[in-house]
Amino acid sequence: MSALLSCTGLSMHFGGLTALDSLDLEVREGELLGLVGPNGSGKTTLFNVVTGIYRPSAGKIFLAGEDITAKPPQEVYRRGIARTFQRSRLCLDLSIFDNIMIGNHKTLQLGFIHNIIRRKAFRAEYESCMEKAAALLRALNPDLLDRVMKPVGDLNMMDRRRVEICRALVSRPRLLFLDEPSAGMTHDETRQLMDEIISMDTGGQKLSLVLIEHEMEVIRRITTRCVVLNFGRKLCEGDYESVIADPQVQEAYLGRELE
Repeated sequence: MSALLSCTGLSMHFGGLTALDSLDLEVREGELLGLVGPNGSGKTTLFNVVTGIYRPSAGKIFLAGEDITAKPPQEVYRRGIARTFQRSRLCLDLSIFDNIMIGNHKTLQLGFIHNIIRRKAFRAEYESCMEKAAALLRALNPDLLDRVMKPVGDLNMMDRRRVEICRALVSRPRLLFLDEPSAGMTHDETRQLMDEIISMDTGGQKLSLVLIEHEMEVIRRITTRCVVLNFGRKLCEGDYESVIADPQVQEAYLGRELE
C-alpha cells in the first residue's frame, strides 16, 4: 500500500517541553492504524499538529504527496482529513442532524441570498443534507434515524460518539482520526461501537483510519498495524502481536508482567 499520510522529522515544542521529537510516521491507503502509548507520549499532539491546530516546530507533513505542513485546520479538512476528539465537541442543544451538518460546511451554501431568497435551492440543499445524514446514521446505527431531529443532549454517551463519527464522515474524508472513541463507555459499548465502525458501509469509499486507544483489546481486534509512542518518539511499530512482545513496549506502556 502507498503512503497516504507521511510525517518526516516532525517535532513540537512547548517552551522547554518536547511533545514530538523528530517523528517519522506513515499511514497507508486503506489502512487502520493503531496509535498507542502512555499518557503524555504525544498521540493527541500528533493529531493536533497534522490537523493544523498546532504549527509544528520542525518537520514536514504530506497528504497524498501534497505538503500540508502548517496548513490551517480548514485547509486540512478541505484536503480530506477529519477527526473526532477525546472530549465531546457536540452542541448539545442542537439536533443530531444539525450536529452532523456542522461537519459538512465544506459543501454548504452559507450565503444570504441562497438561504433567504433562493428558497427552492435552499429546500433542495436541505433535502440533500438530510439524505446524507440519514445514510450515515443508517450505515452506522439505524436506531438513531428516528431521533434525527432530537437534541443531542438527550442521547447517551455511546450515541453521542456515533453522532461525532457521522459528523466527521459527512465530508467524505480520505483519512479519519479517532481520538479515544471509547472514552466514557463500558467495554461492551466500546466493542459494539468498534464493530459498527469497521463494518460501516462507506459507499465504496476507500477510507484510512488512525485510532488512539488505551483499550488494547480494541487495538488487537481491529488494527492492521500499530505504532507505539513514548516521550514523543516512535518506540516501535508493526502488527499487534510483535508490538506487545517488544520489551520496551511492555516496560513503557503495558507493564512487565503482560500475559
